[in-house]
Amino acid sequence: MNESICIIGGSGFYDFLSSPSEKLVETPFCSEPVVLYHSRVNEKDLYFLPRHGKGHSIPPHRINFKANIYALHLLSVSRVLSTSAVGSVRTKIKPGKYVLLDQFIDFIRPITFFEGDFKVDFPDGNMLSGVIHTDMTHPYCPDLRSHISKVLSKFSHFQSEGTYFCAAGPRFETPAEIKALQAMGADVVGMTNSSEAILCRELGICYSSIAVVTNFAAGLQKEVNHQEVVELFNKRASELKTILNDIIEILPGIKTCSCKSHISK
Repeated sequence: MNESICIIGGSGFYDFLSSPSEKLVETPFCSEPVVLYHSRVNEKDLYFLPRHGKGHSIPPHRINFKANIYALHLLSVSRVLSTSAVGSVRTKIKPGKYVLLDQFIDFIRPITFFEGDFKVDFPDGNMLSGVIHTDMTHPYCPDLRSHISKVLSKFSHFQSEGTYFCAAGPRFETPAEIKALQAMGADVVGMTNSSEAILCRELGICYSSIAVVTNFAAGLQKEVNHQEVVELFNKRASELKTILNDIIEILPGIKTCSCKSHISK
């Protein structure tokens, strides 16, 4: 079976594939289809999903995460590489750095496919339904992280692990909130990433994310604004595209890993 991989781009990262075709996918979670972009490279189906829409038209609290991730399930996507623009809550994690996330903290946005009245069918014949409490010991696929780390390790501005805190948005945080995040053990803060990680985990899709630090969070610099986020991400965009292409090139064929373990239960 041909492997399908999706890149999910965050703030400042609105295109990835060269000369892609548009793909519209109907899901039960939205009256409008999910819009993705598709290309075929080296016998792999590559999809690109701009998280915020083209030109950042969708704010974080209005992203239809369930529709987006279920569309990937319908397309038989096996791996997701995402990028996230984040603020640093640690002075040692400076703007411009890549952080390969390994944990998150999210008490903000309860999200699941399994609320008791939805059924998910899998290609291997398994089916899940009812209320399911998914294990999140490893919220980001360890296997996928290991391949990403091989590519990123050549950069001095790379940190091999980090804890992401998901804030509700769309506003930025207060200095008092950032102090609380520091006390909880967060390294970076964003508004979207963990929702994707949770839903991909539920569907057995291997998910990992490269966080691009675009600014210090409130209280660690004079002020925070979205324009500086986009500007710094733009400076890293070309390099990040090369990194993602290099990761895709070295990925071996998909194997069963812990991301899929709960599906057979």
